[in-house]
Amino acid sequence: MLLGVFSYYIMEFLKNSYRQTRRPKVTYKFRTNKLVKLHPSGNRIRGIDLPKPRSGHRIVATGSDVYAFGGYTPVRDGEVLNHVLFKELWKYNIASKTWKLLETSGKMPETLASHCAVLVGNNMVVFGGTGIPFGETSSNSTHICNLDTLEWTTLKTTGTPPIEQYGQAMLVHENKMYIVGGTTGFAYSIDVHCLDLVTKEWKALEKKGSRLPSDWEPQPRYRLEIAIYDNKIFVFGGGTALESFDFKEVPVFNIETCSWSKISTTSDCPEPRRCHGCAQIDDNAYICGGFDGSRTFSDVWKFNLKTFQWTKMSITLNTPIYFHSVAVSKAGQFFIFGGVDSIVANTRTNNLLSMWLKIPSLAEISWQALMHFMPHISRTEEPKLYEAGVPFQFLKKIDFDSSDSNTIARFSNNHSES
Repeated sequence: MLLGVFSYYIMEFLKNSYRQTRRPKVTYKFRTNKLVKLHPSGNRIRGIDLPKPRSGHRIVATGSDVYAFGGYTPVRDGEVLNHVLFKELWKYNIASKTWKLLETSGKMPETLASHCAVLVGNNMVVFGGTGIPFGETSSNSTHICNLDTLEWTTLKTTGTPPIEQYGQAMLVHENKMYIVGGTTGFAYSIDVHCLDLVTKEWKALEKKGSRLPSDWEPQPRYRLEIAIYDNKIFVFGGGTALESFDFKEVPVFNIETCSWSKISTTSDCPEPRRCHGCAQIDDNAYICGGFDGSRTFSDVWKFNLKTFQWTKMSITLNTPIYFHSVAVSKAGQFFIFGGVDSIVANTRTNNLLSMWLKIPSLAEISWQALMHFMPHISRTEEPKLYEAGVPFQFLKKIDFDSSDSNTIARFSNNHSES
């Protein structure tokens, strides 16, 4: 019922808008697996700059926003090469198409390259990473930024945490955070650690009892990526400074038995690589880009965690990249941001790409259509959109341009989701 009312009033609102502006009729078709480059348009009008090109950063996606934390870029000043770390948190609002540098409170992490980040509720959890010089100032601390209050806190933990490293992989499953691999800059690891987010206790996950010579485990590595399905952590690629590991046999860690095994995948698979991006949605993991030591990739692959089958997708990135970051929203919108885009020139990019990996709810599709027909929706007064029938749950996704912030704040406080 809500969706029908939403669609009807929005169509009437759009018809009136078109009559007033005499715009030509525009069609909209929702499509999955179509990669598009996003073009921030509101930032120049509001006097907001874009995040600088970077690599080694991490992003998370909430459904309304993309948050980018940290990163690194080299800057040459004549014959001198300076190493710049970005101690900053940016937010890209999908509706307003605007990047915003956020002012946070509390102690922001200092290790800003090759850290890990995941979204837990409305908190961005950041772990590990390195400063400059790489490997000399690594971390094993867990930092949390509340994305509502923009306050940083350092999580106090007990138990046995991983050693200070960078380039680890991280995921959260059933209130537990798993860390796999990493490097000190000299030695590499394939250790698995678990942090219980309820008790705040770290545990090193090791096979119980004596280890047999026949017990197999994968080679130590960094800049690997992981996914979880059926209580098994799947490890994709990664490598060392000298080699990259393949995807024909995928290492799997069983979190119940704390034991390693490997599975042989079916069909063609990605070429060996490290520093790639990976995101999981349902029972599929998607990887893109990466680097094998000499070549940079622009391909996109899907791995089915049930059938162990690789599928090369028909799409490619607009340029080969590595050391980029990816994230996917719960609704299935996939984002790719930044990365190294030239080995020869040693340059970075600040491109933001997006595609839908699955069909979301009809309400979400209606919302996507509305943003398509009203590309400057953030410049419309919030009360007018509400009166036109836009549900409050979608109004909350917009960073409005209105200068009358007090009016908007009163409106938001006086309305709740219908």
